[in-house]
Amino acid sequence: MATSLPLLVFPQAKTIAPPKGNGFPSSQPHVPGHGKQVVRLGAQLTALQQEFDRYKVSVSGSVAGFEPETVLVIEIAGSVNEFRQAVEAIGLEWLGEWDVDDIPPGEDFFERNTKGERTNKAVKGRMFLSLGNEAGMRELLSLWEKWRDNKTLPTGKTKWRDVFNQIVQIRRWGIEEALRETGMLDRWRDLLDPINPAQPIHCQIELFYRKSEDRRRQGERNVVALLEAAGGRTLSSFIDMPEIAFHAVKAELPAESIRQLLNDLNSEAHDTDIQIFKFHGVMYFRPTGQSLAVTEDGEGVDTEIAEGVVNLPPIAVILDGAPNVQHQALKGRLLLDDPDNLSAQYQPGERKHGTAMASLVVHGEMAGGQSDPLPRLVYVLPIMQPDPHSMSRSEHVPDEAFFEDRIARAVRRMFEGEGAVPAQAPSVCVINLSIGDPARPFIHTPSPWARLLDWLSWKYRVLFCVSAGNYPEAIDITLSVPDYLALTDPKKVEKVEHVLKCIQAQLSGRRILSPAESINAITVGATHSDGVDNYHQGQRTDLLPNTSLFSPAARLGHGFRRSIKPEILLPGGRQLYCTPVLDSQTVYQLDGGLASPGQKVAWDSNQAGALSQTAHTRGTSNATALATRSAARIYEVLDALRAEHGENIPQELISVLIKVLLVHGAKQDDAACKAITAALKTPDNSRQFKEVMARYLGYGAVQIERVLACTEQRGTVLGFGEIRENEIHEYRLPLPPGLSSSQVWRRMVVTLAWFSPVNPDHRNFREAKLELSPVSGWGDLPLKLARQDADHNQVLRGTVQHEVVEGSKQVAAFQEGDSILLHIACKKDATAHLDVAIPYGLAVTLEVAESVQIPIYQQLRTRLQQQVAVGAVGGTP
Repeated sequence: MATSLPLLVFPQAKTIAPPKGNGFPSSQPHVPGHGKQVVRLGAQLTALQQEFDRYKVSVSGSVAGFEPETVLVIEIAGSVNEFRQAVEAIGLEWLGEWDVDDIPPGEDFFERNTKGERTNKAVKGRMFLSLGNEAGMRELLSLWEKWRDNKTLPTGKTKWRDVFNQIVQIRRWGIEEALRETGMLDRWRDLLDPINPAQPIHCQIELFYRKSEDRRRQGERNVVALLEAAGGRTLSSFIDMPEIAFHAVKAELPAESIRQLLNDLNSEAHDTDIQIFKFHGVMYFRPTGQSLAVTEDGEGVDTEIAEGVVNLPPIAVILDGAPNVQHQALKGRLLLDDPDNLSAQYQPGERKHGTAMASLVVHGEMAGGQSDPLPRLVYVLPIMQPDPHSMSRSEHVPDEAFFEDRIARAVRRMFEGEGAVPAQAPSVCVINLSIGDPARPFIHTPSPWARLLDWLSWKYRVLFCVSAGNYPEAIDITLSVPDYLALTDPKKVEKVEHVLKCIQAQLSGRRILSPAESINAITVGATHSDGVDNYHQGQRTDLLPNTSLFSPAARLGHGFRRSIKPEILLPGGRQLYCTPVLDSQTVYQLDGGLASPGQKVAWDSNQAGALSQTAHTRGTSNATALATRSAARIYEVLDALRAEHGENIPQELISVLIKVLLVHGAKQDDAACKAITAALKTPDNSRQFKEVMARYLGYGAVQIERVLACTEQRGTVLGFGEIRENEIHEYRLPLPPGLSSSQVWRRMVVTLAWFSPVNPDHRNFREAKLELSPVSGWGDLPLKLARQDADHNQVLRGTVQHEVVEGSKQVAAFQEGDSILLHIACKKDATAHLDVAIPYGLAVTLEVAESVQIPIYQQLRTRLQQQVAVGAVGGTP
């Protein structure tokens, strides 16, 4: 067994001046000429004006103080710099923007290749939202008429020439966006079939966020009045979170109003007279009262469990349902804080999800006693409760409450306290969220919940580990049972490839669940693996008999702006499916039983007083709990570096170092990559196949033991700091002389992670963009390394950059004292000026095979100590 050695630490980074130059201008797609745009936009603007006039008439006198306004959707091809200033210059209120990359190419708009030739690629562009009243509409139409007639636009408004040149579409925000795109119309049709006239329908109404507080209060009054006019009411107070631009209310509407809306939209006019559905202040109608944690019912098996008590303060938090703190696996190991006494609402056997997650965080998989329990308390604050209106009493947040409010309160209570109660867990570094909203899969823009996690992460320097979500639906493998069984190659390759293609066909329904798109959080997916050796298969089928692959019940990426999400995968238990009863059937339903395979966890029994049951469960919730456990183990390693080795690691940078090390242990499995490539690679996606692979595997499965310690042939070096806009921090990784002129396999893994402030008004959202690069480029390093795994552009879109480079050709000769220079650059991304310091962590691992007698670790350690000595004498190296 390889000797375990402590992690190494870089000397303080050297700050150097950024290089000069403005880079390369972005290319713009082909757009129609002036004459054609006049015809195209003339029709759109005429329709817009007519629709606004009809809207004015329909709302006239409906609400006291109601000012007719409209939200404009302006979709352009390419980009227009300083568009916000152009919007506000004519009296429109800016509401936001986001990128679009799926404008269909056609005769008017299309992309060109590097040779200037037309391509069939979708056109990239941007979507802008702005709110205007009658005066703003008049000004917009006046500018249009001047542009149409080739007249000079007024000073300060000339940017509108570019806008009119590039507009693909201009229209009002309406029912299509507010209701249809969120799935509410389909959901309401299902609820009202058959209709119960007395049935109240609950929903969440999200408002466009107005910068003026007076405007927000007026919007609230308007919503209340329009709800009452439709026979409805509010269920909650309005939530108003300026930090994340979130303004919403929970509401109830009578079934008849919903039925009338559906009938109106099915009519020839495709319109309705119910004003709440047309109110300009409403951005979205969304479902409410969703079950956020669904756990199979049933009894586990009695298991002998050694009890234990720990007293060290917590660094890990679980926000979930209430656990059974008296379970033998958890007693004395949890610090329960339940300010709203939600635990009292549970009946015996209903604390299953919280108990299972706490078990995995504290113990890991309980199979075979392979892991030691954490040496610290785990802080638990319940944020869900049983749903009394659900047959299964599944856990949820009730209709009158906001999940965002419960999360914000919980985190504030940890770090600042609440009322007269002091901070309850100020030392925590990582927060586990093994839950997600099944009614809100990620589409285009970050949800309020994700935006909240990003803001809290930045404000409190804390890491969230978030579940990517589970996909509980059946899989149609399109083969009868005999035909499937006929795929009998010894390694089951044909079966795996066939099922992978079937899963690919479900991708649109497998998007990650909010808040998994959070950019500052680590999102966790599940591998199809666990610690069970043998199990009885029965009438069950393993559709992906390859433990290196992702779980067939997992949700898949990408994240915001096609970033890598989930970033990492951990074991989530092998998920089997029920074998169809009839040979002709092709649909396999998920098996939710408590028998193995799966991960052995503590289980809350339906029998009061039964406190030693265990069961086998599966899912990305489990994988996320294991990620949080791994984060807690990383903390102990970092704390030992400070206490035992004298390393000066600031407490405020511990969480970001945990983040970087969690990802640093990730690697895409070769067997998984081979299977996915064989099943899914085509001539059409071959050039972007690394992005395809990342959707299924992220950065890869985490081998946590690799980042907790080094070996003689593997050294990991940590860097950390705070960096400002336009700064570059330089680190020197000394080259081990034993590698000079050698011809051995070697790998270097470099990971950078940071917490970014966020700007909910900007399409990029992320305010700080950090980028790590070697001075000479990855391919030009003296070790002759080639990039593996992730796409070189995709790794720059989130808040983690993870690079894996390998080589086996002969290394060039180099001199004693030579180093690899690594630069970390900081740039603004969604802000005019980045006036804060950005916390980051860096991890670099250099290794050879364990059988190679080159003492990589010792040679790195010696030369890093020399850098420290030089720095102590002559300044920072």
